Amino acid sequence: MNNGDEPDYTRMREAIELTHGHIFILGTIVFFSIINWIIKTKGPPKSLSDEEWKWRNLYVSWVHAFCSSVWVLSSMIFCSEMFSDLFHYINHFTYFCVCFGTGYFIYDSLDLLVNNRLLQMWEVVLHHLAVTSMFYYNVNIRAQIAFSIVALSVEVNSFFLHWRKLLQMVKTPFDSPLYLTIKYINLVTFAVFRGVPLYVITYSVFTMGHMVTTAYYIGICLSMFVMDVLNVILFWRLLKSDLLRGPSGSPRSKQHSALHHESKTNGHVTSNNHSGNVPNSVMKEE
Repeated sequence: MNNGDEPDYTRMREAIELTHGHIFILGTIVFFSIINWIIKTKGPPKSLSDEEWKWRNLYVSWVHAFCSSVWVLSSMIFCSEMFSDLFHYINHFTYFCVCFGTGYFIYDSLDLLVNNRLLQMWEVVLHHLAVTSMFYYNVNIRAQIAFSIVALSVEVNSFFLHWRKLLQMVKTPFDSPLYLTIKYINLVTFAVFRGVPLYVITYSVFTMGHMVTTAYYIGICLSMFVMDVLNVILFWRLLKSDLLRGPSGSPRSKQHSALHHESKTNGHVTSNNHSGNVPNSVMKEE
C-alpha cells in the first residue's frame, strides 16, 4: 500500500505489458537488420573491401552505441529519481531502453552466427550470452531496470571507442585533430562511463544481494568479477596505445599493423594480439 509519499513502483510495473517488451525487442532486431542492409548496400571504403563484414559489424555497433547513449543519458536526466531506488524503479521510457539493448545484443549474436564467426569470436559469444540473458531476465520480471540503465551507460564510451576504431580502419593519421580529439574523449568517457557504472554495480552486488535469488546473485558476482578484471586490462591497453607511445613516426606509427588490431564485436571490441582477446565492456547486466 502506497503511503502517498513514496512512488508506487508496483503499479508502474504492472502498467507495463510484457508482450510490448517482447515486440519492442523483436522490432529492435528488425531495425538493426535494416541498418545492416543499408550499410552493406553502400559498401565499405575501397581500402576495406577485404574487411567488409568487420567494417559493417562495427558500424552497426557504432549506430547502436549512439542511440543507446542518447536514450540512457536522457533517462538519467529526466528520470533522475531512479537513483533513489535502482532495484525497483521502472517506467516505460527506461523499460524500453533496456528492451532496445536486449534486442541489439540478440541481433549481433545472430549476425555472428549467420556470418560463421561464432568460433572465431567465442569470447564475444559468451559475453553476449551473459549480457542478453541478464537483460532479458530483467525485462521479463520488470525489475532491476535502473541497474540495467546504469550498465548501459557504458555505451557512451563505446560510441567513441568504435569511432576511434573506424578512424583507424580508414588509416586516419594519429596526429590529426579529429583522431586526437576522439582519442582523448575516449579515455575520459572510459573512466567516467565504464569506471563509475562498474563501481556502482559492484558495490550494489555486496549491499543489495539479499534482494535477488541465490542463482542470480552468483551469476552477478561472477560476471562483475570478470568485467572488473577485463576493463582494467582494456584501460591499460588504451593508455599504452594512446598515451604511453611516442609521437607520430616513433613506435606508435606501427599501431595500424600490430598492436592496434582491435576486432569489434558489438558494443565490444577485443584486442587481436595473440596474448588473448579481451572484451571491452562492462557486463551488461548491461
